[in-house]
Amino acid sequence: MYTVTPLGELNMQTNKSHYVLLISAITALLVTGFSAKGATPRVQEIIDERVEAKFAPAIALGIVRKDGTTELYFAGTLQAEGIEEVDEDTIFEIGSISKVFTTLLMSLMEERGDLEFSDNAQRFLPAGVTMPTKEEISNRSGETFPAHITLEHLATHTSGLPRMPSNFSPANPLNPYEDYKYQQMYDFLSSYELEGDIGREIDYSNLGMGLLGHILELQSGKSYEELLIGLVCEPLGMNSTTVKPRLTDAARVAGAHIGTTPCSAWDFAALAGCGAINSTVSDMLIFTAANMGQIDTPMASAMRRCHTTRVNSAKSPVKMGLGWHILGQPGAEIIWHNGGTGGFASFMGFRPDTGEGVVVLTNASYRGVDNIGFHLLDDDHKLDKFQKLVDIDPRILSDYVGAYTLGPNAIFTIKNENDQLLAMLTGQPFIPVYPTGRDEFVFTVVDAQLSFVRNQEGKVDRLVLHQNGRDLEAMKTNETSPE
Repeated sequence: MYTVTPLGELNMQTNKSHYVLLISAITALLVTGFSAKGATPRVQEIIDERVEAKFAPAIALGIVRKDGTTELYFAGTLQAEGIEEVDEDTIFEIGSISKVFTTLLMSLMEERGDLEFSDNAQRFLPAGVTMPTKEEISNRSGETFPAHITLEHLATHTSGLPRMPSNFSPANPLNPYEDYKYQQMYDFLSSYELEGDIGREIDYSNLGMGLLGHILELQSGKSYEELLIGLVCEPLGMNSTTVKPRLTDAARVAGAHIGTTPCSAWDFAALAGCGAINSTVSDMLIFTAANMGQIDTPMASAMRRCHTTRVNSAKSPVKMGLGWHILGQPGAEIIWHNGGTGGFASFMGFRPDTGEGVVVLTNASYRGVDNIGFHLLDDDHKLDKFQKLVDIDPRILSDYVGAYTLGPNAIFTIKNENDQLLAMLTGQPFIPVYPTGRDEFVFTVVDAQLSFVRNQEGKVDRLVLHQNGRDLEAMKTNETSPE
């Protein structure tokens, strides 16, 4: 499905891990140059191909053009086995894209005098809670690394805080954030010793951004969702963007999936600021257009300050604004963020030089949305190739069922459920694999393949995992992998 809509009209419409198979939850992007050639005309074909190949049950994609028009593309259904198609009102988890909303909230609150970027994070926390500190140092280059973590450090991933706190131990790994409470975060902060210098390096931290969101709550006396809706969503007419989908919106919430296997949606407690937001492609297009200056809004200056490069690390091609990643050379930069939860993936990016922006949302843990988004912003960024799926006789699936020893304490377990082959590596969940030929299967949640090998009698006696340029052989055994 494809539509073209003037932006103003769209606005009106919205008003009615060891042997790790899933090794890359975040895709590394090593792109350094961009052209201004514009987007490919094959957008519908691109998303149709990937839904048909079972990378995800559905993909919703939107493009904002320089002239203020928007294009909407849809493929697939809310549930893998369902019939209801996704559309501009379908609600998806956007994961870490939430971080750019958190930093925008900080920028808006700074403009109205509630805080300053340079504020010591410590001053906002309750009595008895202490932030980790370091001794202030200066290096030979004249750089000074401070003793205290500021709000800007949290917003640029330069605080030195780890990606996740060490006391993050979910009772339910399929919904990991739901039971991590404020007191646990306070306990960790009060006991943690920083390993590196504050402000020296970009070290992506869900904890740091979650803490920033909580500080905004403490300073305002409002919940993260109240801040989000009151300061950003209501002024922009983003009426479907919330932390938790409303009960009245249940019919348009996309189901979470690993590949095409249903899984749990995520709930957030203390760390909402790092990834809790749910939204639609139409709402996200409004947000993208506003960040590009195509919508007249009082928050324009606060948005622009978030896009300004604040950290430029020699170790990475990616620069940091406030929350936003900035990739490319000045004058041809892509400003972007992506997101991923257990059963959703998302991408949002725009180019100031071309005046174009892209949003890609999917109801599966499919990191290929980044690849699609970058390709549409720069057609020199090539689309990933993938193998076409084929139909095989379901009767031969039983040939593959069993346990295969990959290494010490690493067993592949293969099972067949309702003519769907599932693979599990020790310590990880079962993940669907799909046939690309007889004895050949592919994962859709990561770039990996399985080849089953038959002996002289025609029986499968081993498999080969193809991943990251390596071929790892596993012999069929009588062992079983603990689930």
